[in-house]
Amino acid sequence: MASPRLSAFRADHLWREACEPTFWLDKALRIVWVNAAWEALTGYPAESILGVTSRSHSPTQPGDRTELAASFYPPPQAIAGQPARRQTLILHAQGEKLWRELDFWPFRDNRGELIGFLGRIREPGSSGVFLDAAEPSLHEELLEVRRRLGRKHGIDDLIGQGEAHSRLLEQIRLAGNSMAPALIVGEPGTGRRTVAGTIHQLSQNSAQPITYIDCEALSAELLEKQLLELRSSAIVPRFERSPSEPDGFLTHSQGRRTIVIGDILALPRDLQVKLVEMLGQEPRPRVLALTPGDPEAALRSEQLRSDLYYALTPLILRLPPLRERRSEILLLAQYFLERTNRQAEIQKQGFSVTAQAILNAYDWPGNLRELDRVIWHARERSENPIVAGEDLPASIRGNLGSAYTPAPVPYLSKPLDELLTEIERQLIENALAKARSNKTRAAELLGISRPRLYRRMKELNLDDEADAEDDAGPGAS
Repeated sequence: MASPRLSAFRADHLWREACEPTFWLDKALRIVWVNAAWEALTGYPAESILGVTSRSHSPTQPGDRTELAASFYPPPQAIAGQPARRQTLILHAQGEKLWRELDFWPFRDNRGELIGFLGRIREPGSSGVFLDAAEPSLHEELLEVRRRLGRKHGIDDLIGQGEAHSRLLEQIRLAGNSMAPALIVGEPGTGRRTVAGTIHQLSQNSAQPITYIDCEALSAELLEKQLLELRSSAIVPRFERSPSEPDGFLTHSQGRRTIVIGDILALPRDLQVKLVEMLGQEPRPRVLALTPGDPEAALRSEQLRSDLYYALTPLILRLPPLRERRSEILLLAQYFLERTNRQAEIQKQGFSVTAQAILNAYDWPGNLRELDRVIWHARERSENPIVAGEDLPASIRGNLGSAYTPAPVPYLSKPLDELLTEIERQLIENALAKARSNKTRAAELLGISRPRLYRRMKELNLDDEADAEDDAGPGAS
């Protein structure tokens, strides 16, 4: 007969009273139970989160139940039925960002079918039950990049890494602490408008409206009308006109709104005069000007008035094209993929090795906007949790050309071994051409290791021509 003390044992009571924040996901990845320690850590009562489905994306908006639930999405190993751990970002109810690690235990019924996951939240760096994966996933790399950016710059939603990106974020932070005008320069699709919005959100002006003026889309008459309206305090009824200011001048409150103007080089010269006058008024509006062009060349050709140029350029932010951000492409692709997961039933977790090689090899003339479109297209086509190379648009796959797609050969025109050797030779030659004879880059395009590429080149007598240029290192031009 079982001991009364043992028979009274309740596992759910133990978990509920545990000091470690603990939660339970059902097989549909809905949060169905949390303990008191979980409530204390997150700042949310249990009833606010129960029944919410966890989705595979990095949380960005505090106060949103869907964003909170995303913090507890299990890694692929756990979904496959193995105990696993992962890093996560939890947005507290008060907006604080909490970096933690999660342990997951999958549970199965007597038929071997998955019934749910028990999760435990731990402090980062504390000893855990499971070993970390040999290589972090793109999701974990993205979280780590966001953590570093947030700690160093106070900005974690403009994804990137490296010295150039760090300098750009410092410029954005400085611009956010100032009310001076700024000029944001970058090719179409590089995120000029996003950067302008971030500067506005970081500024003391963030509670005021932000107004966008598109100089390319509007006629000269409409542009003039918008500028005149922005000079008139009467367009914002809730702001009182100062009796000491003449008609046509901005009130103090309206003068603090942010005006984003793009493309500033398309603004007619006669309206440039009016903008200069507006910038000379007190209190001044905050003007952020955007352009995909060369402002210095426009100044020399007198397309841009010198007084406007100097009024707009206390700070110039130059956004690099995506082709100059090779080391960041996969992180950005993961960011866009996770963003699409927010509203999708089927969650995508990452990219296959082939898909990663294709994304890295493409030149991205449309920059971030094109990458966003490509990832959306691939996630719509993909039928698996991992986006494969064939899920990417043909235009992207075709960019590698014959670097990975050999030209058709006549059927049985030669012995099979000879045909395979010719195809391999052609693949290697095309990859070397694409990589400008850089062997490290060529190996990445082919999806093989550099030593293996060396061996095959030597066996195919291809190792002489590329030696000189390969010494220049990755990225040499």
